[in-house]
Amino acid sequence: MQPPPGPRGLQVLGFFGKSKAGSTLDFLEQTARRYGSIASFRLLHRRVYVVDDAELIKEILITRQHAFERDSGAKILRELVGDSLITREEPLHKERRRMLQPAFHKEQIAHYAAIMVQASSALAEAWKDGAEIDIRSEMRRLTLEIVGASLFGADFTGSAEKVSDVLQRVTRSARWLAPLFSFIEPAVNFYRRINPKGRSLFFAKERAELDRILRPVLELQMDSAHSGSRSMLSLLAGEEGILDEMVTFMLAGHETTATALMWTWYLLARHPQVEQRLHAELNSFAGDISLDTLPQLSYTTMVFQEAMRLYPPALAFARRSKEKLQLAGYTIPKGSSIFLSPYITQRNPIYFEDPSEFKPERWQSYNGPKFAYFPFGGGAKMCIGEPFARMEGIIALAILASRWKLENVSPRTAEIGAGFLLRPEKPIRMRLHLRRRAGTGHTPQGVTSLHVAG
Repeated sequence: MQPPPGPRGLQVLGFFGKSKAGSTLDFLEQTARRYGSIASFRLLHRRVYVVDDAELIKEILITRQHAFERDSGAKILRELVGDSLITREEPLHKERRRMLQPAFHKEQIAHYAAIMVQASSALAEAWKDGAEIDIRSEMRRLTLEIVGASLFGADFTGSAEKVSDVLQRVTRSARWLAPLFSFIEPAVNFYRRINPKGRSLFFAKERAELDRILRPVLELQMDSAHSGSRSMLSLLAGEEGILDEMVTFMLAGHETTATALMWTWYLLARHPQVEQRLHAELNSFAGDISLDTLPQLSYTTMVFQEAMRLYPPALAFARRSKEKLQLAGYTIPKGSSIFLSPYITQRNPIYFEDPSEFKPERWQSYNGPKFAYFPFGGGAKMCIGEPFARMEGIIALAILASRWKLENVSPRTAEIGAGFLLRPEKPIRMRLHLRRRAGTGHTPQGVTSLHVAG
C-alpha cells in the first residue's frame, strides 16, 4: 500500500531548516497545507508522518493512545531532566502522575492563585513608566518566581539568568541533535539499559548547573515536606528521582507560560482594538481575584486563549507507533514517527475562520472539534500543570494589563526562532506606559489593589 503523499527528494531537506531558524516549522506547515490531513516523507531511514486533522489527533492521543509512545524527543529531553513524568512511559508514567495529581487539585490551585497575584502585583509595582524591557526575560522571571514559590516554597528569582542560560544552550544543542538522533538512538538506548542513572550523554554540564540550584532547596524543604501537605515536595518525599521532577517542573512549569505571555503582549501591542477592549474589562472588574472570580474576566481569558492558539508554547511533539496499525486508511509501520503540531492545526482554516488573525472574540461561540485546539496536548500524557499554567497566564495578564500598556519598540514582525518552544528569533523589546483613566488623571487600580479571597 502506498504511504500518504508528501514532499520527496531534496524537498525533504526543508525539515532541517534553510534560510532562517523557523524553517523547520515552515516546512511542516507547508507540508500539512499542501497534502492534507495526513502527509508523510522519508527522513533518512525512517518515514515521518505529519497529522493535521482533529479527529486523527484525537485517535492518536485518546482513542488509541496505548498504541503509541513518546518519540525520540523524549529521549533527548531525558538526558536533561532524567527519569521524570514527561519522559516516562507506562506504567511508570501513570504511577508518577497519580502520585503528583493532588498537587494540582482545585484546593491547591486556589492556594497557588494567591502566590500568582502577589508575584504579578509586585512586578506591576516594580515596572517604571517609560522603561524599555525585554518582555520574554520579564515574563520568565515572573513565572520562575511563581513556580518556585508554589511548588517548592523557594525563591528562584536570583537564579533566573542562570536558568535562562542553561535553556539557551540546551536549545542550541537540541537543534542539531534532533535530526541526527535516529543514527545514534540505538547506542543511547544501550547506554541507558546498562547505566540507567548514569551521567547525561549530551547535557551533563547543564544538568549539573540545575542541580546546584535545586539541591539546596530540596534539602531545606524536606523537613516541612513530611508535614502532610499536598505540595509537590511532600508528595514525592522519600521517592527516588525527586530531583528529576524538580528539574522538570522548574523548566517546563515556567518556560511554557512565560512564552505564552510574551506572545500575548506582542499581539496586544499590534492590535490596539483588542487591547482597548481588554483594558475596558479590567477597568470595570470589581472584587477579589481568585480561582472563583476568574470567570468574570471572560475577555481576558479569551485573549490568553487566542494567543495560545496562534503561538502555543510547544511547536510540535511526536508519537511513535508501537505496532503496525491503520490510520486514515494508511498502513503505519511499527516504529514510525508521527508529528502533531498545535501551531499548525490551530491555524488550519478548516477549523478557524481567518486563522492568522488575532480575534479573541471567536471563543465566545466556537464549537469546533476538541482537538483543533490542544496547546497542552491531550490524553494520559496531557500536561499535568495545564490548570496551573492557564490560571497563571490569566492572572498575570489581568494584573499587569490593569496598570500597564506595552508598546512594541521595534516595528518589525517577530520571527520564530529555533527550538522546541515558539521563541522569537530576536528579543522582543517593549516600552512601558503607565495607564491613566480618561478624564481622571489617575492610574487604574483594577486587580492590582485586590487581595485573594479566602
